[in-house]
Amino acid sequence: MTLPSPPPDPLARSRCAALAARLAAQRPVAAWSLLLSAACLLALTAVASGWAVPASRLCLPAWALGALLGLAERYLALRLRLDEGLFAALARGVLPDLAALDDALGWLGLRPSSPGTPRPLDERLRGTQALMRGHLGVALLQTLCVLIALIAGLHAGLPSP
Repeated sequence: MTLPSPPPDPLARSRCAALAARLAAQRPVAAWSLLLSAACLLALTAVASGWAVPASRLCLPAWALGALLGLAERYLALRLRLDEGLFAALARGVLPDLAALDDALGWLGLRPSSPGTPRPLDERLRGTQALMRGHLGVALLQTLCVLIALIAGLHAGLPSP
């Protein structure tokens, strides 16, 4: 039997609320990456169906890497969206403590049910912030891939001096 952890103090609730707000502010990054993923998939579909020919040897790998990064970004975006809701629930007191959070995650099958002391809040906050940095990094790499493909395509179409 596990002992219930005490409800988070006001400082912990404010940190949860601040992180939930920061996660909400990162949603445009996810929307941007979704747009880039659509562009990558459209370019790859056009090449695969014969509607387009890559202008440069660099275009196809850049589009393909951009699409793969889009898959990684979608996973991270979904994880962050879940964390946003969970931290908002902790901040509002809908989830009274970390043990209740762990129980709910275990019930959903998102975390193994493990009796004992729940993971500390500060560790959870740091983990989510690391996920946010990773998400932003993946979106930046995806942007770079699309820019490389576009620039390589433009460069191949320009007459050489």
